Amino acid sequence: MNFGHVAHDYTRCRQLDRVPPPATLPFLDLSEHWAKMTRAATATEPVPGRAAGQENWLRRAFRGLFTFPAAILAILVAKAFWTCRDRIADTDLWWHLRNAQYVLAHRSFPTTDTYSFTAAGSPWIDHSWLSEVIYYSAYRTLGLRGVFVIFTLAIATLTIVTFFLCMKRTRDPFAAGVMTILGGLLAMVGFTPRAQNFGWLCFVAVFAILLRFRSAREAPLWLIPPLFCLWINCHPGWPMGIVLFAIMLLSGLIKNDIGQLAADPWRVSDLKKLAVTAGLSVAALFINPFGWRLVLYPFDVLLRQKLNVALGDEWASVNFNDSRGVFVIIMLAVVFATALLPRKQWRIDDVILTAFVLYCGLSHIRFLVLTGIVLPPILVNQIGNMSSYNPAHERRIVNAIIITVVAVMLIAGFPTQQVLDTQVSVLFPVGAVSFLNSHPQKGNIFNQYEWGGFLEWNLPQVPTFIDSRTDIFEYKGVLRDYFAISTFNDSQKLLDKYKITFIVYPTHTPLAYFLANNARWEQIYQDNQAIIYRRLDSVAGHS
Repeated sequence: MNFGHVAHDYTRCRQLDRVPPPATLPFLDLSEHWAKMTRAATATEPVPGRAAGQENWLRRAFRGLFTFPAAILAILVAKAFWTCRDRIADTDLWWHLRNAQYVLAHRSFPTTDTYSFTAAGSPWIDHSWLSEVIYYSAYRTLGLRGVFVIFTLAIATLTIVTFFLCMKRTRDPFAAGVMTILGGLLAMVGFTPRAQNFGWLCFVAVFAILLRFRSAREAPLWLIPPLFCLWINCHPGWPMGIVLFAIMLLSGLIKNDIGQLAADPWRVSDLKKLAVTAGLSVAALFINPFGWRLVLYPFDVLLRQKLNVALGDEWASVNFNDSRGVFVIIMLAVVFATALLPRKQWRIDDVILTAFVLYCGLSHIRFLVLTGIVLPPILVNQIGNMSSYNPAHERRIVNAIIITVVAVMLIAGFPTQQVLDTQVSVLFPVGAVSFLNSHPQKGNIFNQYEWGGFLEWNLPQVPTFIDSRTDIFEYKGVLRDYFAISTFNDSQKLLDKYKITFIVYPTHTPLAYFLANNARWEQIYQDNQAIIYRRLDSVAGHS
């Protein structure tokens, strides 16, 4: 029996709202072909009084936009937005802005330190100049709100790409969304307006291209060298990309399965393409304003900046007693569960990548961003479906409501300048800077490490003791002395050594207590955030 004419008449009637939806017609199941027939009917016989092209466009837009994956993606973007909304205050932001200000004003790059008195004149490389220019350009246009826009776009892009990488390995948008959120919770440690955000964007782009090439043996490998060139000028984290490339390349040299681990060997033609891409990528690293010195900088961090790595908060290992540690435990549980009860055979390269990013993230929390990007698309392939999603049965009205609500929340929740200023005032000595601008102090300052950049941006006439650039201060021994002063290891002797005449430091800290009970110092300012002490005796008499 031919039901072609029935389908045609049914579609036309549905356009005029004269019959119930397809699910109520037991004699004809049109669920699989509903979209195709609707488009065909609308194109050939438009409803009188309407422009056929306009109706087709609106219908296609509605059907394509308001899908369940789109709703999940909207929720993920909202999560990224609200995370960034409360994280505008970062210790590095301020000296990044000052660097970019110098670059754009002088059309050259700073090569020596001009911000501190302890490392003044020391050779220095502005290793994140391109990221700084982007942030500063936004700041000059919209203030901190401009920085927020750039920062949020970077994090949202990371989230979106991670979600799509997950969707490449599962048919369930809900599972992809859950894994993306879990990865984002791990990566939150790096979600502040820092130069490394642009480095992670380069990483996820390289990761996506290599995954595409691995699965289809065709991908735009030619984009990888320009990405490495962009990466080294944005942030010195590019060695992670080289390690990623090496793992995926070398894993493909294994020709046979190893136990339950599946091998996926490269063809000779694949190896040639990857080898050329690798060579060009390494060459592209040298396209930067500082040449080989910038290429070697990441290795300088590992070999020469040992105190920075040993004592810096972001270089610490995971603390399983805080909320971040809980997220890591959850991810580890997922890894172990999928390893013990795999739904699909694990690939050799996926196992190596998983081990590598877990080692990096557990050893240094700053690399949990790496863990949060790489693990979701690997694990989503193993956990299987978490919902009964069927593209043929989209609930487009519900999806449209979710997407609309998210859009309204993003618009209504866009932070005002006052909201962002309040965040800054909670973490930085805004009142103390105002006091020092109206009551200038003579001599050398001792300041908290995290406040150095803020002082350099808002009090540029006062050279600081230290800031969070760290490298030059470790080279000069200043970082070691800073920790000694802060922990009462010959504090007064070292303050005399550097001829410190006033101190800006957080209230309710051991050093503040030490100064309050030292007759050689007097308090001249205090608020809830900072306290300022001024030396009473002569520096020369105790130097």
